[in-house]
Amino acid sequence: MERRLQKKVRKLRLLAIFFTFFVDNLSWAIVFPVFAPYFLNPDVLHFPDLSVAARTALLGVFLSAFPLGQFFGAPIIGEFADKNGRRKALLCTISLTSLGFFLSAFAMEYQALVLLFFSRLLSGLFSGNLSICLAAAADLSTGEKERVKHFGSLAVCAGTAFILGAFLGGKFSDTALSPLFSFALPFWIGAGITLVNLVFVACFFQESYEKKPDVHFHFLESFHQIKLALQTENIKTIYLIYLLFLIAWNLLMQFAPVIAVNTFAFSPSELGMFIAFVGVSWAVGAGIISKLAMHYISPRNILLICLSAFSALCFTVVFAKTSWLLVLNISLAIVFSAVSWPICTNIISQKAGNAMQGKVLGVSQSMQSFAMAISPLFAVLTFLYLYAPFLLASFAALAALVLFYLSKVR
Repeated sequence: MERRLQKKVRKLRLLAIFFTFFVDNLSWAIVFPVFAPYFLNPDVLHFPDLSVAARTALLGVFLSAFPLGQFFGAPIIGEFADKNGRRKALLCTISLTSLGFFLSAFAMEYQALVLLFFSRLLSGLFSGNLSICLAAAADLSTGEKERVKHFGSLAVCAGTAFILGAFLGGKFSDTALSPLFSFALPFWIGAGITLVNLVFVACFFQESYEKKPDVHFHFLESFHQIKLALQTENIKTIYLIYLLFLIAWNLLMQFAPVIAVNTFAFSPSELGMFIAFVGVSWAVGAGIISKLAMHYISPRNILLICLSAFSALCFTVVFAKTSWLLVLNISLAIVFSAVSWPICTNIISQKAGNAMQGKVLGVSQSMQSFAMAISPLFAVLTFLYLYAPFLLASFAALAALVLFYLSKVR
């Protein structure tokens, strides 16, 4: 009887973790199709004197707010979870993420841009749920096989949530589909879903980790981690390659909606379907093509091929003169990047050795947040040429390719 009760408690804990991971990714993806149409359409954001380039630059500033908050907040949230336990950390992050969504919805309704920037920064600061969920899933695993199984299930949750969230966000923000829909509605939905998540965790998630009260907080931990990565002789080159790849990937992802809206007049609904299709492309690349390729080609050669193709496809976005060519071009680029990403992370993991695996995960997260934060700021390049971010992405991927080829890393 007692063992059955323990099993039930453990299952509820895991369910709470999976639900949190799903909701966190869904809530993030549901707003992904919203910002480009909101900022770039003069009939929505009423600043008639702003040029397309100025609107794109403004969009870049707001896109950088969330990952900038994540860059500073993720290490602190991780340390808070170690010091005070996973449950308290989850309740804290979910509550403040919900508040961020409420503030964002209010700000979009009334075009309060300062409040919107602050709310996205707040949401980013407390978006540490993903790493907490991974840590809690590891806590609740009885061995390596079960841990890998849990991580795989979480990856499926994330992919499904991204596709569903992008699709729903595009639909619910498209006023042409219903007068009840608005650009603020996906944020209201995100707020509601996170509140449901908060209640679920409060009711069903019991602590899975022994607290460590002696852990200290470091607000600049992300900078320390990146500095450590670039100074560690054994892995600094592969980290630089990884950073260049992440910058190229984020430039492609952040500015594809700009071209879709400005050049091809995608509606929010069409943009949501486009981004959902990109999510499917990522799943195909990472889940199917990468596994098939590993059977026939060495990881080094796969990465050389993928970085070459990714760089070329970032460049050829300039020549996509129809909407279907744009979708095809971006989707193929995403497939090649999806194959590249696990190989990069695996090389970093192998180079680091067992003693540094935890630190490596933290550094990789900081790298990713840093790339996500700085990439949108390159929107200022659109004052010179609307497609300039894609040319920069192509150059960054090419630089990563050359560095990797010269490094002889295997």
